[in-house]
Amino acid sequence: MNVGRVLTLAAVLLAFSAPPAQAQGSKDWVEIKDPDELRALYSNKTFRFIHAEVNKPAAIYYRADGKGVMVLGDRRYARTWEIKGSNQVCINDDIRGQWCYRVQRNSKKADEILLVPSIGGIGQFMTVEDGVPKF
Repeated sequence: MNVGRVLTLAAVLLAFSAPPAQAQGSKDWVEIKDPDELRALYSNKTFRFIHAEVNKPAAIYYRADGKGVMVLGDRRYARTWEIKGSNQVCINDDIRGQWCYRVQRNSKKADEILLVPSIGGIGQFMTVEDGVPKF
C-alpha cells in the first residue's frame, strides 16, 4: 500500500469513528417532552436552517393555527403542523406527506433546536425566532 492510500484510509476510518453531531456535547441538548412547550415553540415562530438536500438557506414560518410555509429560494411550500402525543411534532405537506420528529433544545442557547426524525435518521439543526410574516 502506498502512503496516499494509507492516509486516505486513515481519514475515512477517522470520519466513521467520530461521534455524530448530535452526540457531541449531548449534555447540552434536552428533549422537549411537554406538548405545551412544543406548541409554544411552533406558535408564530420562524425556523432558519441550511436545507440539507440543496445546501442553501431556508426558512419555515409556523403560525399558532397549525399552518406553515417553507421558503427555499423563490419557492414556497405550504405545510401544516400538529403535536402528536407528548413529545412529537408532525408535519404534513404535499411533497413528503406526513413525517414526525422529536425536538431537542440547546440548554445553553435557547434559540437552537435539533429535530430528530421519529423513524431514525440524521437530525436537522435550526434556529428559532419569534414572529412570522403574513402568509
